[in-house]
Formats: sequence, C-alpha cells, structure tokens
Amino acid sequence: MSGTGTSVVVIGGGASAVYVAVALRERAAARDLPAPDVTIVARETPIGRGLAYGHAEAHHRLNSPAGKMSVSAGDAAHFVRWCADHGYDVAPGDYVERRLFGDYLVDVAEHLVADHPVHVVQGEAVGCTTDDDGAHVALADGSTIDADVAVLALGNPPPATWPTGAAVQIDDPWASGALDRVPDGSRVLLVGTGLTMVDVATSLARREAGITMTATSRHLLLPAEHLSAPVAPGPGLDPTVSTLGGLAHELGVQLRAAVDAGTPWQAVIDGMRPRLMEHWTGMDEADRRRFVEHLARRWDVHRHRMAPSVHAELQGLIDGGVLRFVADADPSGFDAVVFCTGPTAVTTPGWSPVVDALLERGRIRPEPLGLGLDADWSGAVRDDHGDVDGRLLAIGHALRGALWETTAIGEIRIIANRVADRALDTVAAVSA
Repeated sequence: MSGTGTSVVVIGGGASAVYVAVALRERAAARDLPAPDVTIVARETPIGRGLAYGHAEAHHRLNSPAGKMSVSAGDAAHFVRWCADHGYDVAPGDYVERRLFGDYLVDVAEHLVADHPVHVVQGEAVGCTTDDDGAHVALADGSTIDADVAVLALGNPPPATWPTGAAVQIDDPWASGALDRVPDGSRVLLVGTGLTMVDVATSLARREAGITMTATSRHLLLPAEHLSAPVAPGPGLDPTVSTLGGLAHELGVQLRAAVDAGTPWQAVIDGMRPRLMEHWTGMDEADRRRFVEHLARRWDVHRHRMAPSVHAELQGLIDGGVLRFVADADPSGFDAVVFCTGPTAVTTPGWSPVVDALLERGRIRPEPLGLGLDADWSGAVRDDHGDVDGRLLAIGHALRGALWETTAIGEIRIIANRVADRALDTVAAVSA
C-alpha cells in the first residue's frame, strides 16, 4: 500500500505493539530501508501500558530483571539507562515496579510518534481482510485503515470462569476496581496458584483488614523464586533434540550436572529458554500435546518466577496464616471468589471482534491444541486451508500454541523482530 516504505497497522496498544513498532524501525534501518509507516489501533491511550502495566499496583514487581526488559534488541541497557535518565537508581539485576516499566513503554511510544512515522488511532478493530493490495482493517466507527501488513498484538483475554454461587465473584481481577468489591474481613477463595494469584493475594492482604485467603488449583504448584543474584545461563538445549523424550532427557542430565557442580537449577532453565521456541516447532503434535498435559505446568512455575521480594511477601502471608493452599475447595464456604487462572485462548468467542470476524471468514484458524492461532515461526498466521498469510501476523499470547514461549518480554522482543522482518520481506517480495 505504501509508495516508499512498508506500511503496517498494529491492532492493539499494549507492550507488544510498542515492541513491534521499535523492531520495525530497527530492522528497516539494519536493512537500509526507509522507516516503515506504522499505525497503532488501540481502544485506550496512552499506548504501551496495556493490561499488564496499566492496572498494576505500586507493589507489583516485574518478573524479570531490569537488564532484560529493553525495547531494543540491539541495546540491552536501554531500559536501565532510561531509569537513570529519569532519576531512578536501577541496576540490571533489579526487579522494578511494573508501573515504572509502564511509564517507560509510554515514553518510548510517545517518542516513536514524535520522531518517526508512527501514528495512533484510538478505536476498536472489528474486522480485517487481506488481498494482493495489502491488509484492510475495519474499525467500529465505520472507517478503514489500509496498509501493506497487519499485526495482531491483542494482549490477553480474561480467565475462564464459571458460576460459583459466591456473594462476590470476580471473574477478571485486572478489571478496573475489581478487587474493591472484596469487603474487609472476607474469607476469599483464589482459583489458581500462578503469578496472577500472587499479585491478587498480596494486593488483597495490603488493602483489606482481617482478610483470609485460600488458594486452590489442579496441581497446587507455586511459581518458583528468582535468585537474589543472577548467575550465568546453562549450556542450553542440544540443537539436535527434536522430541519430548529427548528434551526431558536433556533437562534431566543438565539438572543432575548442576546439582553435582553446585550450580543453581535456575541456570539450567535460563539456558534452555532461548531455544525452546525452535524445539517446540520441531516437535510433532503428539509430543506437544503430551507436554501440555503432563509437563507444562511444572515447566511454567520454574520458568516464570517471582522476584525475591515478592516471594518473601507471599511467604509472610503463608507463615502468618493469611494464605493457605488446598487441593479442593467448596466456594459456598467463602465470602468472595476471585479467578486467577490466567488467560483463555485468543480464539475464545466474544472476546475480540476482530478475531471473531477473522475466524468467521476463515482467514485464521486455531492451532491443533486450541491454545492460540495457527502460525509459522515468524508469526504469519494460517487460514482454514493451512496457507500462510504473510500480510497478517501475530505476536504474544496469540502464538502460545504455535511457539509456546511467547508472553514474557524476552520472547516478545524476539518475536517482534521476526514479525518486523517478515513484514519487510512480504513487501519486498511483492515489489520485486
């Protein structure tokens, strides 16, 4: 659609949208191409905070150290340097407030709009089509945005819920003011024991006097703790490993070697993480399904860890009898129930008008495990026939089933650069 450079419309206004915009600028510069013209369509402004950083409370911390949060693939110190420039004394190993990181993303986005061809349109995408001329995004107000490529940066749907009969039932703890509905002195059931539960439990304990909480989940596994001082990552996965059995064997070998050497297990997990997307795409559907059914939760609690200070606060709630864990709980015995089960798949009907429209037209399809969209390694989605559409790309939670590790900032940065290269390649192929 563009006459000089690539034009891209990004649907979504959270962190992923900012990372895509930065990656498009940087990858175009690296290839000596004009800066792409980027339009970001978002329901809310300012751009950048999204759900993860827009509703965080003051005590909520990042789950990764500051030195790993840069928007730039070529400038790892960018966030830490930004903190210093804005009067914050932050070391690369610090776990800073999520609100501060949200401020960073907003500032980066504002500079992109001011200094580069990036535009923000406040509205809601309700449809998207692609053809030989490009991508065409329909908005709720009846207008259309045309570009060479569209990127779905949709964020996370709310948790799956069901009626509990509780006097107060909170289906989405991240909705504005949701936790205000829990009265002082309540007996609260938290459904889920992952990182969302940690955020909710610490928030409720800080704001509600006399509260007691019970958390329940199928596996009763809590997120592990980050080391207080970082260690060098382990050797990583053997690139020849292509089966779940091989991956499990390699993990066991490295963990035993780490124990023998006195090395923390966190180093092993951190060493394997960078290549897990490649190994995931190399596994067949049966192995992926077995991983999800039998190993995924255990992997996640060791991979997605708590900051040391957050772990200490949670342990204090446990030791003080404010928070306990049970394998099964009857909601009728509680004053309030809060769902902390994590997001459903982006293909869940009714969550996103643009996803609903794309599914109805057969322009996208769920991947076989039902965790997200079917897509290739670059984020290019597949339609009902299995054909890859280089003009329609995705990032973040939407790619959970296609690539597995897709929601942490480290992976979002990697995928943003893949998406950027694919967008530039798509336009180059058409122009050749």
